[in-house]
Amino acid sequence: MIQIDGVRRQVFIKLISNDKVMTILRETNGQVEYKYPTGEIYQVNIDQAGMGTKRIRIANLPPEIPDNTLRDALEPYGKVLEVQTESWSKAYRYAVPNGIR
Repeated sequence: MIQIDGVRRQVFIKLISNDKVMTILRETNGQVEYKYPTGEIYQVNIDQAGMGTKRIRIANLPPEIPDNTLRDALEPYGKVLEVQTESWSKAYRYAVPNGIR
């Protein structure tokens, strides 16, 4: 599978196995040259991608559900760093929770 992130100028290529990724990293030392048809040469960095940190917003969650219950439900998908409760803006008069965490 190939995914292109044009904004960050990155290409993600999913390989069959982690062993193939490690072999490429070892053989290239994490860098290769790419030569354009115009003759220009660019250094291309190769690295193992991770999932990174993701921000997840959950809407319409009843306020009586404790943060720990939400944390326990999300833990199988990765480490939960923090649970925050969003509030309505003071522009709506009262900064009360809006049901989004």
